[in-house]
Amino acid sequence: MSPVVRPATEADIDGLFELAKKAGTGMTTVPNSREAIAERVAQSMGAIASKERAGPKDVFFFVLEHEGGIEGMSSIFPALGEDRPFYSYRISNVAAAAPELGISASSELLYLCNDYHGYTEIGTLLTSDKVRGTGAGRLLSLSRFLFMKTVEDRISNQIMAEIRGKFTEDGESPFWNAVASKFFHMSFEEADTRSAHDFRFIADLMPKFPIYTELLPDDAREVLGQPHHLSAAAMNMLMKEGFHYARCVDIFDAGPSLEAELGRIRTVREAEMVTVRILADLPEGQEEPGLVAVPEAERFRATILRRKPSDGSLFVTAAEAQSLGVISGEKVMISPLKKGRR
Repeated sequence: MSPVVRPATEADIDGLFELAKKAGTGMTTVPNSREAIAERVAQSMGAIASKERAGPKDVFFFVLEHEGGIEGMSSIFPALGEDRPFYSYRISNVAAAAPELGISASSELLYLCNDYHGYTEIGTLLTSDKVRGTGAGRLLSLSRFLFMKTVEDRISNQIMAEIRGKFTEDGESPFWNAVASKFFHMSFEEADTRSAHDFRFIADLMPKFPIYTELLPDDAREVLGQPHHLSAAAMNMLMKEGFHYARCVDIFDAGPSLEAELGRIRTVREAEMVTVRILADLPEGQEEPGLVAVPEAERFRATILRRKPSDGSLFVTAAEAQSLGVISGEKVMISPLKKGRR
């Protein structure tokens, strides 16, 4: 059977912890202990069960289940920065001129900002080596958009994603070494871990004045807005979905921040409701990969089926219906994985 994405439960904690051990440097939103994972699962279960507008303490936490194992995780943070400031650097250009000398120049500056206050953030996208390269990461990432469509009245319509920044082959962050390390006096790993729980130290220690990028070493300037090599594919996928880079970067590793309106995201825009029809023998000639999801928060499950709707119906096998937890006659959402079907 195909992998399935669903909300995390207490039974997933051990599997999630084993997966989290392999996250690597710069994956700030991945819980780094069994206790932290258990806390996030509890927060998620509470948020999913609630009918109220999601707040800054809420999170929606998902697992990718395949062949009985936990092979991926992802999260939605519905109210970014509403309990503590969320900092970024915005890259801006300023022009200067000395007419009497016939000289003009343009400079690039980094401004500390809170531009993503109140946005809904997607993060924690992590898959195991077992499923990497199989399309499971795409399922795990895009399924979040259909979940957000399901709870759109509870979250912000403005969506953002932080992409891990570029590191050297020996695991060093050129931007961290050139900027933040001068003020924090701790390792990147320590600051990165601390920032997941406490943003106050950033406000206390980061420089409040703009930084001219011309004063930075070349290697630090070159990684501004550039993704980590392991995150480049995820960034490209989001860009194809309608996200754009608005020249905001992470204050530690200078990774790019992407943003989009929920209704303009391709997976959401092209989604439609169809009726499940369980058949013993499926019609031939309907090969077209689609992302299918149960449009209820507590029952949410998503998978990929190579089948397009026919006359408002989605034909599935009994095994596929069981995997999704649906019966014949129920409504599900389906969105094509190939861009521009309509």
